[in-house]
Amino acid sequence: MRFYFSSLLAVIFGVICSESADINDPHYEADRRFILDIFHNPSVNNSTRERNIPELIAFYRRYPNDVHLSDVDKQQFERFIFEYNESRNVLIDGVPPQGGIIGSIFGNFLGRLGYKYFECLFNKKKDEIKVAPV
Repeated sequence: MRFYFSSLLAVIFGVICSESADINDPHYEADRRFILDIFHNPSVNNSTRERNIPELIAFYRRYPNDVHLSDVDKQQFERFIFEYNESRNVLIDGVPPQGGIIGSIFGNFLGRLGYKYFECLFNKKKDEIKVAPV
């Protein structure tokens, strides 16, 4: 029951964010470049990527319509966010876990959906360059 309630809240939050998201935001391009520099760059190690998951989630929430994902992919992204948040809520001796579960969640995310999301985000810039008048 808790999962369904959380999913419902995530959908409602997503709709509200999509109505208020503005890709013309002056911070959009800087945020986009930051996300791509971290998550689409093979030379960046996994611990750096894991530390920047909150920024990835914030970007996804801030610009939900920027990358067109199928409904299944959106559900998987929401599931990734849910699992990440749940893993951060677990306290061991009063502090969040220092690895392990996050690495496996993030690894599964990168293997399945993350690749699609980052490729779409990266290719969006290529498409803009092709369309831009020279």
